[in-house]
Amino acid sequence: MANIRKYQAKTITEALAMVRAELGRDAVIVQTRKVNKRVLGVLGREMVEVWASDNPDLESLRRPQTPAMTTAPAVQTQEESRIEQLESEIQNLKAMIAQLARQGVAVVPQGASTSENRWLSLLKQAEVEEQVVHEVLQSLPEELDESALQAGIAERLRTSGAITVGEASPKVVVLVGPTGVGKTTTIAKLAAQYALLQRRRVGLITIDTYRIAAVEQLRTYSQIIDVPIRVVYSSAELPGAVRELSDRELIFVDTAGRSQRNTMQIGELKACCERLKECEVHLVLGSTTKTRDLYDVVERFSVLPLHRIIWTKLDESTTFGNILNVAVKHPLSISYVTTGQRVPEDVEVADANKLAALVVGGIPSPTPIGAPAA
Repeated sequence: MANIRKYQAKTITEALAMVRAELGRDAVIVQTRKVNKRVLGVLGREMVEVWASDNPDLESLRRPQTPAMTTAPAVQTQEESRIEQLESEIQNLKAMIAQLARQGVAVVPQGASTSENRWLSLLKQAEVEEQVVHEVLQSLPEELDESALQAGIAERLRTSGAITVGEASPKVVVLVGPTGVGKTTTIAKLAAQYALLQRRRVGLITIDTYRIAAVEQLRTYSQIIDVPIRVVYSSAELPGAVRELSDRELIFVDTAGRSQRNTMQIGELKACCERLKECEVHLVLGSTTKTRDLYDVVERFSVLPLHRIIWTKLDESTTFGNILNVAVKHPLSISYVTTGQRVPEDVEVADANKLAALVVGGIPSPTPIGAPAA
């Protein structure tokens, strides 16, 4: 005889956890419904009520009746009715779970531990895509704490360390990306860091002549940090501008923001990179952008020789799962992150552990530029 028990909890997730804890992972859900719990005869808050059995073999109820039981047709009819009721309740439970999943509520998969469910819920709230969540959790031990989860996420977040300046000078670094992600400000921060703190000979080139304000902004920064700047109006002029700055160790090239869906504009950027030949291309992405748009940006900008990713506007974001999503789908190394508008302070060398802490809800401390990657 099956042992059927009743469980009540605030949510379906909590109720299922109670079922597994008491009846094991092979428990069968018999019925589920919402009820209003009474306190001293007064209706209280709405609860989820789950009836479950420790008999996993529901098929046994469908076995042919023995000859001895044929003398009790009424009992047989009642048993058949019970089977139909069980099947109906199972279908209702499946529908409820599917609805919860569509609403973004974490639903415990069969066999998942309480610990796994906790992290599943946390990562989904951080807007990590479900497929990425499962991929990360499957590679980790069944029972893990926050530090182990953070370490597992950090392994997925490849970082490159700071821009290095070698013997072959000048090194040309190009920043590309969609509109509004802060490329010009980021270049100003990096140029100031390298010129003032690293004491490197830095030069600036801008081909963002579509926005007069951007040219004037970068020109103002160049005067403040005392570095030369060249303004070019076509990809054909780029090699000449680089030659004019040949005494520099490091040249930063600012480009106009481009819509990833404008193939002509992306083609112009590609032509610029081809003219420069030896250059390091950093794709600048805004952490406030939703994951699907980020996927589209990276995919369409991939016609360029992308080397690194810079994440901006971390100070304007509330969740950071999109950084992990992009890292899993497009494993480009992350070079820098920006955390505000101050020049040159609010730029940091990307650190995988600190980014992982952001994903799970922590706050990283500043990292001096030039620090080695973790």
